[in-house]
Amino acid sequence: MRKAILFTLAVFATPAVLADDAAPAESSPHSFSANVAISTDYRFRGITQSVNDPAISGGFDYSYSGDPIGVYVGTWASSIDFGHADDASPDRASMELDIYGGLAGTLPIAKGVSWKFGGYGYLYPGSNTGPGVAHYDYVEAYGSLGYDFGPVNVAAGFAYSPDYFFESGDGLYLSGDVGIPLPYDFALSGHIGHQDIHDNAQFGTPDYYDWNIGVSKTWKIFTFKVSYVDTDIGKSDCFGGTNFCGATGMFSVSAAYP
Repeated sequence: MRKAILFTLAVFATPAVLADDAAPAESSPHSFSANVAISTDYRFRGITQSVNDPAISGGFDYSYSGDPIGVYVGTWASSIDFGHADDASPDRASMELDIYGGLAGTLPIAKGVSWKFGGYGYLYPGSNTGPGVAHYDYVEAYGSLGYDFGPVNVAAGFAYSPDYFFESGDGLYLSGDVGIPLPYDFALSGHIGHQDIHDNAQFGTPDYYDWNIGVSKTWKIFTFKVSYVDTDIGKSDCFGGTNFCGATGMFSVSAAYP
């Protein structure tokens, strides 16, 4: 359930000593990155993963910029809280660990259209520790297409799991995103998605829509973001009457290098 802003470390080829008229050495197609962020809540597809409390996250990535296809792999982790600390549940998961990888490139028949396809593994150490406890861990295949118009960029994607979170059966998520660069390193972003779940009773909610809108500001290696997040799930349909699915305002700070 990853939501992150990359904290990037690029690796370049070491240039040889060049004559004045020699061309500069090209940068390496290999790059490594890491990310770190803190936010007032951790929301995944509109639903809190931290009982509406702050969360801290971070991870590492490797990518190879091939032509015409690149490869990437990575891992990411976040603090979580599903609200079980004070009950008799054997679940004591306090961290989400994601492992992912895939391919990315551009479509040769549609200039400017980027694509990405890969897989995610979502792991929750400390969960699934008692008899009769449904597994939290699951996997997803995902893909997306994007296009940058200049003043605005758009993307559409899907994510499919054969057995979604908490053993709730087939899960399909469809999403659309838009980003608008603004002056002075500001940016406006918007997102809408729909989560379809085969076994709604097992998961704890009906199928639902989620959406968010945010404004971010980049300064040096930092990005500050304010966003509004919501779903169409009523409180009575949200995990037995919790406030995990309601509207919220969020603030996050992330760092990126370089």
